[in-house]
Amino acid sequence: MKSFEGFRSVHARPSKALEATRPLSRPARAGRSSLQGCKALLGRDESSADHLSAIGSQDAAAKRHVACASTAMGGGLLEKTPVPTNGQQTMGPSARELKAAKERSRAKLVSSEDVTQNVHAVILAGGPSDNPMARYRAMPSMELGSNTQLIDVPISNCIRSGINKMYVLTQFNSHLLNAHVGRSYPPLVFGSPKTQGFVDVLACHQTPDYDSWYRGSADAVRRNLPVIMEPHRGAGLPEEVVILSGQALYRMDYRELLATHRQAGADVTIATHSVGWGQAKLRGLARVDPDTGLVTDFSEKPAGPQLQRMAHASKHATPDYPFEASMGVYVFTRDALTRLLTENEEHFGTDAGPDTHFGHDVMPHALRAGLRVGAHHFGGYWREISTLRDFFEVNLELASPTSPVSLFDVDDAIVSRGQMLPPAIMHRCQISNSLIGEGTVVQGSILSNSVLGCNAFIDNDCTIENSLIMGNDTYTNEPSRRRSREKGEAVLGIGSGTTIKNAIVDDNAAVGRNCMIANLEGVHEADRTQAGYVIHDGILLVLKGSVIADNSKI
Repeated sequence: MKSFEGFRSVHARPSKALEATRPLSRPARAGRSSLQGCKALLGRDESSADHLSAIGSQDAAAKRHVACASTAMGGGLLEKTPVPTNGQQTMGPSARELKAAKERSRAKLVSSEDVTQNVHAVILAGGPSDNPMARYRAMPSMELGSNTQLIDVPISNCIRSGINKMYVLTQFNSHLLNAHVGRSYPPLVFGSPKTQGFVDVLACHQTPDYDSWYRGSADAVRRNLPVIMEPHRGAGLPEEVVILSGQALYRMDYRELLATHRQAGADVTIATHSVGWGQAKLRGLARVDPDTGLVTDFSEKPAGPQLQRMAHASKHATPDYPFEASMGVYVFTRDALTRLLTENEEHFGTDAGPDTHFGHDVMPHALRAGLRVGAHHFGGYWREISTLRDFFEVNLELASPTSPVSLFDVDDAIVSRGQMLPPAIMHRCQISNSLIGEGTVVQGSILSNSVLGCNAFIDNDCTIENSLIMGNDTYTNEPSRRRSREKGEAVLGIGSGTTIKNAIVDDNAAVGRNCMIANLEGVHEADRTQAGYVIHDGILLVLKGSVIADNSKI
């Protein structure tokens, strides 16, 4: 890996307006750390805030991308078609025509070719979690629907947006996540270096300068800047970097986000959406100027008077949703990202605290330094998946016919690795509002409002209601199950005559015959790890690899 001493001299290509503010750079002195060398190559004697102010004070016309976005209309790209009020239907454009018009309008602002050549993405895999399912995996590697994972959501959004150069930053319980990304997204080897794509895993590692874990989301990106900002595989340097979370469900075309960013001539742009009082205290909140669309204040998880002050601070505010909250999706210009992460001594110096995050540290610092921080309002469905209840409810939503995100939309599909498994098979079953993964066998049972993952096995006379059966890592068939019984081994799957309601059965679990898994006593919290299950926020979870004996009542 290149150190900070080298990558800055390679990739710095400032605009003329910014160049006028810079003295000549001077070489780094020998023996400095990589971070010190990077700052020495920046050639600054002034304070950090002064340097960043120089970026923010650039004339918007000096930026190469402002002119191409001058036709954007507010926060969207198309004007809304008026709805007739006289009860008569009008011959308006078809859905296909509207979609084509939207694509043409979008292409005028930010073309796919532009995005492919000039924009890179960094996806953050997150750290430890109180979610009991995170005992065995990183949150982004948790299953979504029957055969995809959370990490596939931002990667699919990037692919549809034309971003094909991505880095996934991993640290906590990362083996399954690293393996999934490596198998699912091999590098694209056709075309010129600028058009070739890749999804690289950047796992936390020790270097001569760092021997600790990442201290937060911003620290993770900062320590990988030498890789992110090098001319990787001849593809050139990114003009903009999109920072994304790996544990949220939504569909977004990042070209629209980039159009807003470029139209405002922003150094940083935050994707936001409207939230109510309950969510506001848990999120980063922005005050947005209604005329310019620029952020004037940002507060992470405010409380008391500060929370009150952030209410109704956007033109999108409503009585029920008065706050503009960050989605954890950001766009940075190359120069702004580098300077914010390498010159912020207060949060990245030797006296820095244990956690350094984009919302808590970087965004407020960018505003203090006078950078242009824009806001892109997103009006679609978005949900962060961090708690067990989030995971449970989102998966059940996906099985509903009224799901806000469809897994069956070909144009907006969530792509992932094919499992190369036999098709699912169901004999003598009653099934409603359920998703069933490949390689799954269901025999003579009732399924309603449930999700079955790949390689699941449901024996005869079972009832599965409002539940998630995560499936198994390996495919089993009747001969293999018979051999397990003959050896006295547990059979992976759900035994005959078992009822499961409002529960989750994690991977590779064996639930015996004639069991009742339904949190019968209505317990809210219980740790029964030794017995093979836990109850968290009222949801019963049979732990990965657990064996539940025949006739158990839980």
